[in-house]
Amino acid sequence: MKTPVAQQSGFTLLEIMVVLAIIAGLLGLVSLNGSDTKVRDETGRFAAALVVQMNLYREEAVYRNADYGLAMDSQEMLLLQWTDVRQRAQSTSMSAEELSQLQKNPWTAYSNAVLGVPKVPEGIRLSLSIDGAEVDFDELLNSDDGPLPALLFLSSEEYTAFDLTIENSADNRFVFVIHGDGFNPVRKELVTYES
Repeated sequence: MKTPVAQQSGFTLLEIMVVLAIIAGLLGLVSLNGSDTKVRDETGRFAAALVVQMNLYREEAVYRNADYGLAMDSQEMLLLQWTDVRQRAQSTSMSAEELSQLQKNPWTAYSNAVLGVPKVPEGIRLSLSIDGAEVDFDELLNSDDGPLPALLFLSSEEYTAFDLTIENSADNRFVFVIHGDGFNPVRKELVTYES
């Protein structure tokens, strides 16, 4: 009696090569998405830091009964505080030149460990819209009379309603937009574009 011969089964070299090519392609996609995610994450962290700071400016303005302003251009930001030159306590310790400068522009640079301004990372560009019109940054930081605020955070708990767009030159398929309605906490939104 003949015993049946077991049929050998296995993969051909061609099948193995096809599977390896598919795996290599998937790994390539994962690494491309990983680099895209890195740029998006870095930009998102900067946007989140700005949201935290802007909400802090709102709270500090009310707490300290002070008015703050944020001067900026497409790659730099500076926190300002409004100084009332008519208040005797502030004007008595100033020179005539300082008083004259404050009368021209009552906004002065303000530095505080808590109220710092996040440094704008390399490759990030900012654009600001107020009431639907884009703000021209030309004179805000480089004014002859000193920096001028683009956004105000007032002691009355109100602030300038705005949309701040954050773009990264490394990837134009997304932007972060920071929205402020003038009354509620500032928030961020990710906007993606089809490539």
